Amino acid sequence: MGRVFPYMEDIKSLTTRFVILCLQTQTIMNMKPQRRKFLEQLLTASFTGLTLPAIAKQTFPTWTGENDETYWEGIKKQFAPTDNLVMMNAANLCPSPALVNERVIEFTKAMGKDVSFQYRIKFAEFRKKSIELLTQFVGADKSEIGITRNTSESNCTIVHGLDLKPGDEVIVWEQNHPSNREAWMSQAKRTGFSVIKVSVPAQPASIKELVDAFSKAITPNTRLISFSHISNLSGIALPATEICQMANAKGIMTFVDGAQSLGAVNLNLHTMGCTFYTASTHKWLLGPFENGIIYVNNDFFNRIWPNIIGAGWKESTTVDENLCVLGQRNEPSPAALPETINFHLTIGPQNIQKRIVQLNTYLKKRIHEIIPQATFVTPLAPEFSAGIVVINLPNKEIHEVADKLYHSYGIAAAPAGGIRLSPHIYNTMKDIDYTVKCLATIANS
Repeated sequence: MGRVFPYMEDIKSLTTRFVILCLQTQTIMNMKPQRRKFLEQLLTASFTGLTLPAIAKQTFPTWTGENDETYWEGIKKQFAPTDNLVMMNAANLCPSPALVNERVIEFTKAMGKDVSFQYRIKFAEFRKKSIELLTQFVGADKSEIGITRNTSESNCTIVHGLDLKPGDEVIVWEQNHPSNREAWMSQAKRTGFSVIKVSVPAQPASIKELVDAFSKAITPNTRLISFSHISNLSGIALPATEICQMANAKGIMTFVDGAQSLGAVNLNLHTMGCTFYTASTHKWLLGPFENGIIYVNNDFFNRIWPNIIGAGWKESTTVDENLCVLGQRNEPSPAALPETINFHLTIGPQNIQKRIVQLNTYLKKRIHEIIPQATFVTPLAPEFSAGIVVINLPNKEIHEVADKLYHSYGIAAAPAGGIRLSPHIYNTMKDIDYTVKCLATIANS
């Protein structure tokens, strides 16, 4: 008998995996033909893996409608956090579905048994598959997408890779993440271009008001507008498509930081019209840690120079091969991305977006009803926010409130711009009610 390599699957693993996928059949059959075909191809690709999870943690619930709380309670069971913990910090870090975690663990174990070049070539194929599926998920071409380690790395790849000269101007939103704000300031000191910061109304009255904040800052020297799709500080969701279309009409590049939109908003980057887009997989996408994405529109590929050239780099016309060759990576992690996309497609990106907005809207409503003294940093109107709610409590220090929520009540929030709560699909309406009740106790103590 020939040698059995660590990546070869036994019959039991394949059988178990088949059962897991069959549990999703009804959901798949209810999809539109185009998306159903895509998901069927994705699930078929899962059989080609190096190793597969041994057992499903929970039966996947059957879709009965977005307002069926029983369905979403079933979704919550797909995740690892225990019943005495409520994760409300998706804007920072999300748990992954159990199948995604198992996939990473199995890949890591298999690689630990054989680190040869001959074995690890399998991971290069998995990376290509992950890029292909990410491409379809965000509405881009395969040559336009690369896998980095997180949004910050993707952001800095753009910031440091663009050739900007003295006299050029870059417009940035003051609420950008430091990797898309301070990085521009640092690079401007080095190369001599100018950075123009803009602000937007805290409670905008219209989409036009948000677009105008950027269009009014444009001068003949403006080369690029860089903004967060959704602010991690206030929760404001900018009208990315409208801003990009306005800039495109003036011949200006656009750079959208999608750390808070990938996985929370149903995306099509070609429709959005941005020049560059960046994000992480460990936030709203619910994916494995230490993965980011970078998108460079094909028409602007030659405008970006690589920041790091590692072993295996070559002149290429694809973003991943040209900008993302960083040397040794945690290869089992990006290999698990198909499981993450599978999970989103099984539920449906539009259904996930609607659920996030539903949770966000209900959270605002309950805070307003139960804690009337709370002040909202996040706009109350759903069209100007996504999954993030930021509030302040009178006479309460935000770090103390966040610590109290966690240590006394098991609720993970964040002290960022205020008390930041960002529920995701692993949260239920009961979680919202419990969180608001605990906040009220703190507010009145």
